[in-house]
Amino acid sequence: MYKINQTELPEIIAQEIPEVKNEIGKLSSKENIAATLQIVVTYTREMLSRHQVAKVNYCMALMGWIYNLGNEPIRDLIENLFVRSFNGMRSLCRPKEWNEIQCRIPTRLYTVYMTQNEIYN
Repeated sequence: MYKINQTELPEIIAQEIPEVKNEIGKLSSKENIAATLQIVVTYTREMLSRHQVAKVNYCMALMGWIYNLGNEPIRDLIENLFVRSFNGMRSLCRPKEWNEIQCRIPTRLYTVYMTQNEIYN
């Protein structure tokens, strides 16, 4: 089965979220998946603060797709950077907006999120 690797990740994200293409292009190492994912987290938080729910939902769907096809290092970082940022994201928007977003979080990411909350609460 095909797996997305560290080399492909920045290109995929830059193609799917054109708003972050320049930031990704500035990374010193194109294989720095932590920095790439942090750019996505920052962008998603910015869209939340602007109440751009459709863009947030797109980011969630994209990260879910990448998580499903990503190799182990990519999946680990999605869990530890992107999913772990959900609680902070939640505080940036209205409860109704978060409910809409939460309903659209891909199942596997939502399962990770719930597991993280059980462990840390």
